[in-house]
Amino acid sequence: MDQALADLIKISRAVGRDASLVQGGGGNTSVKTADGKHMYIKASGTAIKDLDEERGWRRLRVAEVREILQDPRVPACDEGRRETEIAARLTLCCEDEMAEGGRPSVESHLHALLDRCVAHLHPLAVGAYVCARQGQAAFEKLFEGEERPPLWIPYADPGYALAKAVARRLDRYAREHGRKPSVLVLAKHGLFVTGATADGVLREIRRVIGLLGRQLPKPRRGKAAQPSPAKVAEVKLAIRSAWFAATGRHALVHHFSDPDIAGFLRRSDAKALASKPPLLAEEMVHAKGAPLWLAEPSAHRIEAELKRRRSAAGAFPTSFLVRPLGLFVVGEAKTAALIREVVTASLLIRAHTTRFGGPNPLTQRQREFITSWEAEAYREKVGGAGEERALSGRIALVTGAGSGLGRSVAMGLARAGAAVGLVDLDRAGAEKTAEMISREMVTATAMPLRGDVTVEAEVARAFDRVQRQWGGLDILVNAASVAPPFDLVDLPLAEWQKALSVNATGYFLAGRAAARLMIRQGMGGSIVNLSSKSGLEASRSNTAYNATKAAEIHMARGWARELGEHGIRVNAVAPGNVFEGSKIWSPAYIRACARKYGLRPEEVIPFYVARTALKRQITGQDVADAIVFLCSEKARTITGQTIVPDAGQVMVR
Repeated sequence: MDQALADLIKISRAVGRDASLVQGGGGNTSVKTADGKHMYIKASGTAIKDLDEERGWRRLRVAEVREILQDPRVPACDEGRRETEIAARLTLCCEDEMAEGGRPSVESHLHALLDRCVAHLHPLAVGAYVCARQGQAAFEKLFEGEERPPLWIPYADPGYALAKAVARRLDRYAREHGRKPSVLVLAKHGLFVTGATADGVLREIRRVIGLLGRQLPKPRRGKAAQPSPAKVAEVKLAIRSAWFAATGRHALVHHFSDPDIAGFLRRSDAKALASKPPLLAEEMVHAKGAPLWLAEPSAHRIEAELKRRRSAAGAFPTSFLVRPLGLFVVGEAKTAALIREVVTASLLIRAHTTRFGGPNPLTQRQREFITSWEAEAYREKVGGAGEERALSGRIALVTGAGSGLGRSVAMGLARAGAAVGLVDLDRAGAEKTAEMISREMVTATAMPLRGDVTVEAEVARAFDRVQRQWGGLDILVNAASVAPPFDLVDLPLAEWQKALSVNATGYFLAGRAAARLMIRQGMGGSIVNLSSKSGLEASRSNTAYNATKAAEIHMARGWARELGEHGIRVNAVAPGNVFEGSKIWSPAYIRACARKYGLRPEEVIPFYVARTALKRQITGQDVADAIVFLCSEKARTITGQTIVPDAGQVMVR
């Protein structure tokens, strides 16, 4: 490995995992080769901590990068077009084999002006000064008398304008001090530390941060609030309902409370500080502005506040502060964790700025530039922001998710973007489904829950867990079923009653719980009863299954009439025979079917496939696809219907 790349990885790993130095994957690092002809630099949209030998960086020709700043045609370009063209030119400067490496950092031309090793960070200690009204004076006083004091760079728009401003001040500094500075501090931005060696840069980072940090009081840290789970769930539901009403989008809601957040909320000036406009670009990119202070967390009031912020700032904020509960964040789990990191850092910086005249937020013009800056749009795209799947932001609960069709449906919903609660009497089975989901889809969200659908209290507990975890419910799929294979004359009463309990009462209990929650939420929803072709066309020696599967279809039709006024759609899916992973199609059940039709057991599955018009075996994914469709906006006018994915075995009349 090239020594320059080794040094880049060393610096990146040392600083990238420290949330006091970088937040939200921001900042970047670079190292030039010994001959100065090439520069390894972090790729845009890649978190510093994720950079390694094979990913997250690009290798550029330094001379060509510097030529961009010297090109007399660039300043005449329109700002928007200029940044796009510069990004393209930087990519053309690359000389590596990173076919899917992303494009080099948009600040590459700034890095090209500095010493061999460069680390650009957003330390909390630095933020206290660069985001404060009187921060420059306080900062420069700390370094008085140093032979080469840090260079303070007044605010400039990121990208080309910043690089040009830095270039001018570097020349002036070099004339005054005989060489360029090793530390640059950028107003409303962050810190650059540069030097000849990786170890030297890391030592200088520690020195500067240590000196700045010693001048700051330890943040007020309080014991994290321990509110009742019911209260947190109530606020989550209100935020989620308001978010949907204001934006028209579904989303998960997460709650965070830690000593830093709790300490900030105990401040008498917490609301005033939190309500200031964004201090740094990271707040705008990830959290869409400063957190929204919620004095009264009712859905109606939150909706009005969201619309007001959207009108004033051009974006809906994704974070909310509720005293004393803590921080609430809208978004997928990974995104929410990143937003929490950025917002918590902002709260600490806001508190620190009170020592230096208070916060000095980004002006409206500065915010408008960042919002429209092509580089930040690219970073969002690379980070997966805005990726929409059919069920993105939806919250689903699937009964019988520990095996068979319930597992297939749960995985299909997760593939479509939903967060899925996995309810099953077999907890190990539900955990296996969750493991399968996470192994296939690293960003998917699933929660295994043990629950007996025939017990009212256990059903209620499962729905309560889902609401408390994510903020509400959009989808219920009733899939837990049993199928006792007996001739009528041999059917034991206990087996009949068990089928009624699981297949009818279980569907009723879950359907009722879902309807109650969806009505409270006020966002509509979708309920799907997983029935069977046997609910449409009775099969031999299947009395209990025939009766309960027909009941599930008719329950769905009745619920559709009742719940339509609330925007809740209810449908049934009646699949053909699905053999893969099924607990129903056990060896004993197959033997019973073989006896029923005078077949050998190994002939049963081919026999059923031959009865379909398409001569095709039905898979769990086939059924899952039908259910995903019914739960999506593409089926927004479909309710009270029965979809039959059976390859043409039963024709609905």
